[in-house]
Amino acid sequence: MPNRLLSMLAAAAVLMGAPRTSMAQQPPDLSDYSVLGVESVTLKPQARVVAGAVGALNGTVTLRRAARIAGTVVAATIRIAPETRVGRVFCGVVIGRSPLPTCIAPPNPVLDPALLPPVSVVPGGDDLIVPPRSGMAPVAAGSFDEVIVGRGGLLTLSGGDYAARSIRVGAGGQLVCDEACHIGVAESVSLGARAELGARGGLNPRNVRIDVGGGAEPPAFKGRARSAVVGTIYAPGGLVRLGRRGTYRGAFIGTVVNVGPGAQVRAGSAL
Repeated sequence: MPNRLLSMLAAAAVLMGAPRTSMAQQPPDLSDYSVLGVESVTLKPQARVVAGAVGALNGTVTLRRAARIAGTVVAATIRIAPETRVGRVFCGVVIGRSPLPTCIAPPNPVLDPALLPPVSVVPGGDDLIVPPRSGMAPVAAGSFDEVIVGRGGLLTLSGGDYAARSIRVGAGGQLVCDEACHIGVAESVSLGARAELGARGGLNPRNVRIDVGGGAEPPAFKGRARSAVVGTIYAPGGLVRLGRRGTYRGAFIGTVVNVGPGAQVRAGSAL
């Protein structure tokens, strides 16, 4: 009887452990990603993804020297330079110097393509312009042509649905949402050095989503040195560049995503 009881307990332990093992091998869901490229993702030297998964649906994730990804990495090919660190890895091939992480076979496809539909935006006819070093009272939801915030200026959105042809925020400028907002941009978004975009104050980054329809030239999204975003940048057909030493909290999706040297990314997806 004791031997039989021990056998039963051992079998139960195996069964109880199996779901945890199976779950541990599951790849991330779309909402788990902080950086996702359809074709490729590159982390430049000393870039950090401190929370959230990183993936390339149809290509390569590249980590330059001393880059760090705390979470899961998913790609057909992962290239790792010296002094890099990664968490769990789903891949077909990993390239770099030993010791290399062990690949778990990724699913095929990594994600359902239907989860990444193209962006279509109909902008308005009037520009929305904030002169340098000035501000504008909260702007209600609406459609615009160009949205321009001058150097050191402040544009506040009161919340809701917005559309624009393009957005440009000058150095040190801010374009922020007081409440949950969804911004559709037909062409491109550009941030100057130290510019800020997205959720204001204590507003959760999951409450701000910016869909961009632009391509590679100019980049659908471009952040410059020390720029900051709190929200999701969704540009599945374009190039997304996160500026050097910038801070980015949300999710950043593009055909190609480049995370600049020393930039820091933390998850907070609106997808």
